[in-house]
Amino acid sequence: MITHLKKITNYCRYVLLASVLLLIFPNHSLAAGKEPDPLGFVVQAIRPDTQLEINKSYFFIETKPDESQVLKVKVKSTQNEPTKIKVFVSNGTTGSTGKIEYDEPTKELDASLKDPLTEIVQISEPEIELASFEEKIVELVVTPPKKSYEGVKLGAVVFETVEDQEKTKKQTISNKYQYKIGLVTTETGEEYKNAKNLELTSAKLGLHLGRKQVAAVIHNPEPKIAENLKIEATVTKKGSKNILKKQTVENARMAPNSTYEFSVDWGVDAIESGDYTLKVHAQNDEEDWKWEKDFSVSGETAKKMNEETVFKLESPDWLPYVVMLAIGALIAVIVVLSVRNKRWKKMIRERMRKRKAKQAKRKKAEQTKTKKNKRMRE
Repeated sequence: MITHLKKITNYCRYVLLASVLLLIFPNHSLAAGKEPDPLGFVVQAIRPDTQLEINKSYFFIETKPDESQVLKVKVKSTQNEPTKIKVFVSNGTTGSTGKIEYDEPTKELDASLKDPLTEIVQISEPEIELASFEEKIVELVVTPPKKSYEGVKLGAVVFETVEDQEKTKKQTISNKYQYKIGLVTTETGEEYKNAKNLELTSAKLGLHLGRKQVAAVIHNPEPKIAENLKIEATVTKKGSKNILKKQTVENARMAPNSTYEFSVDWGVDAIESGDYTLKVHAQNDEEDWKWEKDFSVSGETAKKMNEETVFKLESPDWLPYVVMLAIGALIAVIVVLSVRNKRWKKMIRERMRKRKAKQAKRKKAEQTKTKKNKRMRE
């Protein structure tokens, strides 16, 4: 028993010593075999002199018309293998979920967005390769337009892993990882999260991922963010107060100079042709907006959408016969139960009548016996 306790004590000492070593030499433990970062690299923004908020981990810089400046990002490998990284700048846009997205610049930009970041920022090395635990500095040259601009320009610097072509051919799923560092530029340093001039530009009927939807197309024409939005949309037949569909979202955000297609899900119900009204109420701590838009659905459009949607109710040809059979069986059961219930009630009444008659006869016999005994005593 004593020997067993000594072994346990020694084991605890070894565990404690190992823990202390890990705390004292964390970098050594990483190199010695700790599981590396899943991306294989890390990034860090080096704050420039033009940084307006030094406590932010992203770039929030002040610019002057046609005056270039260089931004630097430290990129460090965290693995033994070489790492290829693609570097690009993306503009801030509003996604379908009501979040600001910084995707690769593939979609068409809003017409109100002039001189986006993708046009005024140049990257020194669009693709870099890091050796084992190597560190490099990536430079970005920001050249603002010659004319002054209001508000902010919003985007991000994206660092994305480049997959080996041979490995990619053998894989069925692509594994791409990204780091994103926000990039906000301004000339005035004024508040930029208080957009006030939102507008409903149109109501669109369409299919998204096989679902029927009515999209309220909301436009933010200002170079400012619309923050903390609560949006509620309803669809009715034109001239009717009966709400057919309703959708609500909270804590939505809209990027500067962007469009948000806020969708009302139609579900499995069929869309009928006719005239409809879309009503939208949006609000935040700054403003309150109410819009109304009419739209029409032709017979051809309604038929096409109802046929092409993935989410619809379809009944097999034999279903009506089964339903009729079930209804007939239900009626038969109801009739049988009704007849049986009448018989039970009749039987219960007959038994009650006989019981009352027997009780009355017994009572009469008792009264006769009582009278007879009384006469005998007299």
